[in-house]
Amino acid sequence: MPLSPRPRLALVALALPLLVFACDKIGGTPELKQVGLFTQSAGMLVEMRKLGTLRTTLGPHLFPEIPEYDVLPVDYVGPMYVNIPEFPVATVKGMEWHGYRLGGNTSVGTPSTATPHDWKTVPVTTEQTKTPGLFKIVVTAADASTGRWKPELSHEYFGLTTDGGTNGSPVWAVRIR
Repeated sequence: MPLSPRPRLALVALALPLLVFACDKIGGTPELKQVGLFTQSAGMLVEMRKLGTLRTTLGPHLFPEIPEYDVLPVDYVGPMYVNIPEFPVATVKGMEWHGYRLGGNTSVGTPSTATPHDWKTVPVTTEQTKTPGLFKIVVTAADASTGRWKPELSHEYFGLTTDGGTNGSPVWAVRIR
């Protein structure tokens, strides 16, 4: 029998810090053993979930719908780490948006109601870490000493996508408190 969303989330929240990383020093690069995309929040690594793909045929839409219980909340977006083999890190773009679905809560077959107020592109920088295959991504406007960044209050989600979200690119995201 599958676990309900809340116990599964609690299990991930308890196990992830133990299984995913160990820092070689405070503020150091985490040692990721799990494949995925992660951000630092409150001194811990939080997995950025792969939510779906961004489609622009009828305006920006994220498919499938975002399951609210699966998107982990963070106070600040910290440095992000990509530990995915052959990930096209050179084409990574950040974006933030408002609404349960990117596109203003419309259904899949209808035009998006998203406006520039509802979503926007967020410039990010990428760099190779000392660990082969592990890349660090930081929002360009982040605090220089900590790498932390707070999205606009009007937005609820922050995500990363490749190729600027075109061509059905996957989107990984966290929810902003």
